[in-house]
Amino acid sequence: MIADSAKRQFQVIIVYQLDRFSRNRYDSAVNKQKLKKNGVKVLSARENITEDASGILLESVLEGMSEYFSTELSQKVKRGMALTAQKCEFTGSGVPLGYKIEDKKFVVDSETAPIVKRIFELYLGGQTMAEIIRYLNGNGIKTSFGNAYNKSSIRRILENRRYLGIYKYNDIEIPGGVPQIIDDKVFADAQVLLEKNKKAPARLKALSENYLLTTYLYCGHCGSPMTGESGHGRGGIYQYYKCNTARKRGDCKMKPVKKSYIEDKVIEETVKILTPKKIDELARSIEEHCEKERNTDNLKRLQKLIRENEKATDNLIKALEAGQVIEVIGAQIAKRQTEKADLETQLSMEKIQRPILKYDQLKFFFELFAKGDPGDIHYRKALVDIFIARVELFNDHMILYYNASDG
Repeated sequence: MIADSAKRQFQVIIVYQLDRFSRNRYDSAVNKQKLKKNGVKVLSARENITEDASGILLESVLEGMSEYFSTELSQKVKRGMALTAQKCEFTGSGVPLGYKIEDKKFVVDSETAPIVKRIFELYLGGQTMAEIIRYLNGNGIKTSFGNAYNKSSIRRILENRRYLGIYKYNDIEIPGGVPQIIDDKVFADAQVLLEKNKKAPARLKALSENYLLTTYLYCGHCGSPMTGESGHGRGGIYQYYKCNTARKRGDCKMKPVKKSYIEDKVIEETVKILTPKKIDELARSIEEHCEKERNTDNLKRLQKLIRENEKATDNLIKALEAGQVIEVIGAQIAKRQTEKADLETQLSMEKIQRPILKYDQLKFFFELFAKGDPGDIHYRKALVDIFIARVELFNDHMILYYNASDG
């Protein structure tokens, strides 16, 4: 937008309030100077600021406060997270498969820890990642986020040092901070094998990544994944998706399908669902989900504790004004203030982990997809990654499963 101001196609940028424009005074000053040079003003809808000396001062104060509160909040959160990490407690960054949280501590999950061990066994037993993925997904086993497995999720498990009993948060590593699930030698052998397999020809990797529907496309006849393969002919390179069962054993009736045909068809059908009505439904349902997610019991608990803390502090101050024992009450007030600061840090962390997406933002986002360029590879990939759950292909039809619908 700032770059576009040089085209002199608009005269004003309207922000809800100044901290929406920038929370850093240096960035704000630099960007406003660029805009001023191009004849563009920045107006705040909530803050009525004049252009005289007092208005300039007020604007500087508002920007300074915005930057201060943003920085202070960031410092509080980082400090709180670091203190939590030093105690080997859960920081809210996700629970790896095989663990669960009890009283803020990582403990072994008896239901999922065997899955982690099985993945290491299969990999060291000579199974490829693709074969492990088929085994897990075929048996309805989900990741810790409840999703189907792919190569990234398998690699994250095989490389996760938490399984050695190491608690990790940013640069903090504490051996013995979590229960150990995988034996040291087993983990070390897996790292050697991962490094060896990483050196496979880059050409093969590039070829695999070129197939848009890899991990999404399945044979409707036998349920096996359909993966890309290419061949050379007089007309150049021919690219297809082929059923893995048909490729390995030849006992599936599914025919290979041309890569460009099936990918174009999936993109075409996906764009069709993004009608104004569907976009409205999606935006409203996701906004409701965000509100529901944020309205957690823990959030309510922290807000209640802060209210109780403030009430107790007010009562202590009244007692102090009434002439009661100053030393005792002063110490209690200091204790309450420390407790409140800790509660506010926890509340900030809780809110950050559950961001709110609003209807207008979501609607705008989905409308961009409805108007995208089907020939743009980045657009095509984003469309598939966001909306497609699974594609089941038969010789005469296909079934598309979308993340944007039930069932």
